[in-house]
Amino acid sequence: MNWTFARGLVYLACLVASGLAMAGFADFDLATGTFDLRPFNLYALTGAAGGVVSSALASIALWRGWGRK
Repeated sequence: MNWTFARGLVYLACLVASGLAMAGFADFDLATGTFDLRPFNLYALTGAAGGVVSSALASIALWRGWGRK
């Protein structure tokens, strides 16, 4: 296994966990090292993610100049 890739995955997981904690979707206890994910509505998350992803793709398409002749 590529150890640089494995270390990068750990860093990415920690970034996602800290982002969830800052957004209020999770709790992290520094004394015990536990990470607790709060319950959330999956249907609301899916509905919100669709708008975010479509806006991100439209921004990338505009930036890259897709659709021009």
